[in-house]
Amino acid sequence: MSKLKERGIISGSIRNQKIVWIVVAVVVAFGIYALVDMKKDEFPAFTIRQGIVAGVYPGANSEEVEAQLTKPLEQLLFAMPEVDRKGTYSITKEGMCYIYTSLDESVKDKDVAWSKIRHKINEAKTLSFPAGVLAIAVIDDFGNTSSLLIAME
Repeated sequence: MSKLKERGIISGSIRNQKIVWIVVAVVVAFGIYALVDMKKDEFPAFTIRQGIVAGVYPGANSEEVEAQLTKPLEQLLFAMPEVDRKGTYSITKEGMCYIYTSLDESVKDKDVAWSKIRHKINEAKTLSFPAGVLAIAVIDDFGNTSSLLIAME
């Protein structure tokens, strides 16, 4: 029984060193070829389909903000086919509302979709929101989000 165990992979590789060196050389050659041929991108492109619609209504409590700002903004957003209803939700605070908006998977160009959303909100800003609403911002570039939200508050 012990002689059978000795005739395993290790003893076979010791007896056939040339085959082991050939296998190692082939594996290293494939590795070098794959490394050279591999696609490399230092700054890969990826699409962020989320954005924030933030509204400021100073002096209003959370119920007033919900009824007069958040609900109309949600209705406006949900009427647009570019907005994904399942991925969109809102948070209402005293004097502020945040609507975390996701674009639908069918949207090919996110910049065009966000431009449409901005345009639609700017059109409705004077017509369907109370005079006390200070600002409504559509934020889809997350490089400047924190400074804009701090400035709005």
